[in-house]
Amino acid sequence: MSQPTRPDHCRDLDPVLRWGLAALSFGAAFVHFAVMGDHFDASTAHGVFFAVAAWLQLAFALGVVLRPSRGVLWFGAFLNLAIIGSWLVSRVWGVPFGAEAWTPEPAAFPDVLSTVFEGLIVAGCLGVITGYLGVRRVSQAVSLPLVGALGASVIILSTISLVPAVAGEAHQHGAGEAAGHDHSAAEVAAADGETPVGSGGAVAPGGHDHSAGGDAASPGIETASGNSPCEKTGPPVSEGQAAGGHGHRGPTIAYPIEDRATRDLLATQLEQARVAAMALPTLADAEAAGYRKVTTYLPCIGAHLMKFSYVDGTFDATQPEMLLYDGNGPDARVVGLSYYVLTDDGKAPEGFAGPNDPWHQHIGLCVKGGLVVGGEATTEEECTSRGGVKADGSNAWMNHTWAVPGWESPWGIFSGEHPELGATAS
Repeated sequence: MSQPTRPDHCRDLDPVLRWGLAALSFGAAFVHFAVMGDHFDASTAHGVFFAVAAWLQLAFALGVVLRPSRGVLWFGAFLNLAIIGSWLVSRVWGVPFGAEAWTPEPAAFPDVLSTVFEGLIVAGCLGVITGYLGVRRVSQAVSLPLVGALGASVIILSTISLVPAVAGEAHQHGAGEAAGHDHSAAEVAAADGETPVGSGGAVAPGGHDHSAGGDAASPGIETASGNSPCEKTGPPVSEGQAAGGHGHRGPTIAYPIEDRATRDLLATQLEQARVAAMALPTLADAEAAGYRKVTTYLPCIGAHLMKFSYVDGTFDATQPEMLLYDGNGPDARVVGLSYYVLTDDGKAPEGFAGPNDPWHQHIGLCVKGGLVVGGEATTEEECTSRGGVKADGSNAWMNHTWAVPGWESPWGIFSGEHPELGATAS
């Protein structure tokens, strides 16, 4: 004699639980769809994971509304547990694929929010399956306000999570160089389909003569008399910036260091910087070590590669947040470093020992998928048309250090630009 089929109590799910689980799943899917494009820029595997997760969460949301059952709830529980597990792995150890393999990612508001949604979904599904959450119906006078409040909260929080100031551009598989340089001329050309700097194409001359003096009879490039490869490629990358940018083109102002201990500490820090740079001599080496390209090659400053796991509020000469290379290809050679430090007080960080390491800020770069596609002068409309967002960067400070042997800058080890980095570097 066959056993009677046990009724599936999950089919009689209360509308509050049904629509509540659906709203949470819609919210998590919305966040995943919104960041999917940035993750495709990081790698195909990253993008596919987010696309699959988003569509499956959308499918669960529809299933729990239209045909709730024990099977649908088990599906929702296991799906979201798997996504939460993947998130924890990426934040603790890093994922085993992509340019930043096994590099832990910083947690940001969007991913934390979606993880909270997923945790509530898991708890809700298991609660219903095990009977801890009943299926007794709540009166409409109570259920409608509850569902409405939850749905509104999910919509508001999910939307806010994608606002750049809240999401944090540093997380966008960066973030991108949120406080980088004013790369307007080179980046706008690249974004508009023109030959990008560093790709072998010609760069129109027309740079201004920002002469810093010197003997006209022997105009070496250290005098910034207009004859360096950097100057011949165009105007300064910092031209038009507000105070706090790179500053003038040419030699940086230097002050004497009279304290022996300070000088010894500076020497140690510069040696640490050299060792860090020389450990990754090619662009391919940097990518293998978890650095990711945030700008293409740009005259006077090179291609910037950033390791986002190093970005915090501490200066450490042994862990440069950025490395600078003389081209875009995997065999491009390292020419310098950049340190990138976050502060809460609006002041430049304490960096290298002594008074000679200027720090600069750049606010409002146009960033797409972690890659700078427009300078600070790019308007919101122009940035949006390129598929990017305007980064804040008001709490980020940056310093250039030309400490790579053979690439010491004639304009100073901490100069904003390097005179020998022209249209293409050799």
